[in-house]
Amino acid sequence: MEKLEVVLRLKIRLFSLLIFGLFSCSKEKTVPISLSPEVVSKNFHTGNSLGQFYFFNQVRNDSLLVFNVYDHALNIIDTRVDSVVSSIQFEFNGPNAVNEISSFYYHNEDSIFLAENNQAIVLITSRGELKRRYSDFESSFETVEREKVYDNSPSLRFASQLLYNSEEHEIFLYFTSFNQPKKKRIFASYSLKTGKSKSIPIYYPEDYLGKKLDLSKLFLTSATLDGNGFAYIFSGSPRIFRYDFLSSSVSSVVANPPWEKVKADDIPFGPMNTSEKQLFMAENPFYYKIYYDHYRDVYYRLSSPPRPNFNEADFHYVNYNRILVSVLDSNLNLISDFYLPKENTYNVGFSFVTSEGLWISYNSKNQDDENFIKGDLIRIKELS
Repeated sequence: MEKLEVVLRLKIRLFSLLIFGLFSCSKEKTVPISLSPEVVSKNFHTGNSLGQFYFFNQVRNDSLLVFNVYDHALNIIDTRVDSVVSSIQFEFNGPNAVNEISSFYYHNEDSIFLAENNQAIVLITSRGELKRRYSDFESSFETVEREKVYDNSPSLRFASQLLYNSEEHEIFLYFTSFNQPKKKRIFASYSLKTGKSKSIPIYYPEDYLGKKLDLSKLFLTSATLDGNGFAYIFSGSPRIFRYDFLSSSVSSVVANPPWEKVKADDIPFGPMNTSEKQLFMAENPFYYKIYYDHYRDVYYRLSSPPRPNFNEADFHYVNYNRILVSVLDSNLNLISDFYLPKENTYNVGFSFVTSEGLWISYNSKNQDDENFIKGDLIRIKELS
């Protein structure tokens, strides 16, 4: 009931402001409302220096689950009390062994999916008991379906995330093109029920087709499950895509940021030397993360503007730049966007949504206490 009231209040505000905008003679206003974010410090107590080993994370019911590569375990942090409350230990040897974990998805205490170095999916319980290992992805395709996706081996994660459709019990496989010229699909769904895979009509943006992409740093991706599908972005484009589970269709919108393009969102193709990469990262915007907030029925996109003539040694300059938060409604229409007040502060790669709002970690330069993971909580008054 509380969530419904929040959603209704937001929709009433948006409708009123949209009607006002239709009758307004101002052409300068590009978004329907101005949001009032509140940024407060919020740190999580770990009791040790293991925060640097939290490679992957997921939030469920205000519990932050992080994979601790050092302890080979899932640590569970209660974001309401800001400390580790329990952990799920995995084994290196024996019948329940899992190794080289590259991503995970926590469905419930009896169904935790772990990706093993892009080779297999392990289904394991919160007691560490291995229930099943899935590794027959290549042989799971009919010939016609396999030809619809790129020839490379499938990846079991998309932007370090394991995507799972709990209604259909499907794991999503991601296929990169590299320099294959044909237009082919980049996703397939693997059924845990039947052991069969089928391609999904999702493609790269037209600008990316037939190009060799630098997947290490310049070409990154992000996706977020939203209950009935998932939204996804590419780091070089302001376009936001969404795949709907029910209709098996893809929709997209362009959510342009409030800055002037420097290089027209150019995508670097082919080999680049160090100085060329440096120049590209400085002269182009970077669209880094997208999240769905089911508490407020909105999406957040985290991005960073171009800043020509800067010469950072770290290509991941987005972590040391100004961070723009774009807020979109359930149909991916842009509601508003705002800059976070702190610059050169955040590691947007470690961020998530709770019932309190959007949390973003500080970067390594600002993590000055090994007993805590430090960051900021962003609360938006108009969405509460």
